[in-house]
Amino acid sequence: MSSNTNNVITNDSSSILNSEIKNKGFAILDQVFREHGWRMTKNEMNYISYGKQGFETDFFDIIVEPKTIKVSVPIKNSPFQYVTTFNDYFSASEYVEARFFDFIKN
Repeated sequence: MSSNTNNVITNDSSSILNSEIKNKGFAILDQVFREHGWRMTKNEMNYISYGKQGFETDFFDIIVEPKTIKVSVPIKNSPFQYVTTFNDYFSASEYVEARFFDFIKN
């Protein structure tokens, strides 16, 4: 039974991995993550998440709320996330991209 559950998760993950981002406001950011080997783990209009296989505790979340955009970014060498909010897509996207490059920098 557990192998079927794993197959379902893998199939869902594969379909998310190969799918086009639903929220086009973050299309450029999506390209940046994919170019660096990160994969989309949530692909909804109001919730996008990226992670990297083998590093499941490191993830970047973008949650679009009615009046703000909440982003959650990993803190390097820590199990914690830093969460902040923005009033527009551009500011949120620029912040996530900058923190992503800081995070992957050696």
